[in-house]
Amino acid sequence: MSLASSLRVAVAACLLPAAALAESSMAGSLRTQLEARGAHPGNPLGLQDENRAVHTGELRWQLDASAQNALRGLLSVRDASGEHATLRVNELTLERPLAGGFLTAGKKTMSWDVGYAFRPLDVIQQEDRRAIDAPTLDGVPMLAWEAFDAERAITVVLSNPGHGRASQPRDDGALAVRLYRQRGERDEYAVLRLSRRNGVEAGLSFSHVLNEGIELHGSSLWQQRHDTWLAPRGQAPRWQPSGGGGKALAGFTWTTESKYSLLGEAWLDRTAAPGQQHNVLLRLAHTDGGLEVAGDVLWQPHSGSRIASVAAGWRHGRWLFSASWRHYGGASGTLVRSLGVFSAQLGF
Repeated sequence: MSLASSLRVAVAACLLPAAALAESSMAGSLRTQLEARGAHPGNPLGLQDENRAVHTGELRWQLDASAQNALRGLLSVRDASGEHATLRVNELTLERPLAGGFLTAGKKTMSWDVGYAFRPLDVIQQEDRRAIDAPTLDGVPMLAWEAFDAERAITVVLSNPGHGRASQPRDDGALAVRLYRQRGERDEYAVLRLSRRNGVEAGLSFSHVLNEGIELHGSSLWQQRHDTWLAPRGQAPRWQPSGGGGKALAGFTWTTESKYSLLGEAWLDRTAAPGQQHNVLLRLAHTDGGLEVAGDVLWQPHSGSRIASVAAGWRHGRWLFSASWRHYGGASGTLVRSLGVFSAQLGF
């Protein structure tokens, strides 16, 4: 499925009537993951090569409650070598119709924007899109109201109510609004966010389908002010005020009838450390039935870093097997030079 098609499916899911979304259901998965990390010899933090096993389980449920209310939840448990087992409530919300839309109260995953590897307008979830075999997303506490028709949608979100400025930008209290409009073959988005840390943030994005094989997308976020993740000499890295700035991305996908797809993206991120703000990504993938094979290269021209990844996944019935390997070259390999992950997952 192309990126544009995936976006349309996601939007269509958001446009389903509230009553349809409230049908009771339950699903889950069990996963075992083996990880092998290769440390760079003589790295400044003294990291060593490490192998470990990670076992996780997820249970997702929703309950059609009385008076048009819907209860939803996502629980996860994680047990990793050298760590204490943890149980986490990733999502837990109450949803009900309100003023022509529906209100959501609780903890929820809410990812925005159109990019594959980087999303400037992802101002709520602030997901790490380049994580290899990333763990289950952890939702954000919020009050949200959404309304829509066949071609338009509006979402108003009060995230982390009462938090003010937190230790991490994602945990800041903020008010955000997103507008969506479909115009022919183009999806358009506008986002506005207000927070104590960044002041006013405003951005636009689009995804345009030129034909059955080619899609273009882009997004840009202006920030009144922002913090940058920096490591002062001899000190641990932390967020530091850096004045005004922003983020921007431009990309394309080209999908062939034989199910090969090529993705290219270039982006600027003023909140990243110097040398890591400019990025270029190329990704080639092929799907054949339940098998998907992909490889990508991320290049940071100002630091000379090159991060290459290959991955394969095979789905058979309720089973999903996947393997990934990533090599860090140049400045990005100062601490870790490689990471390999193999996982087996059973859904139920």
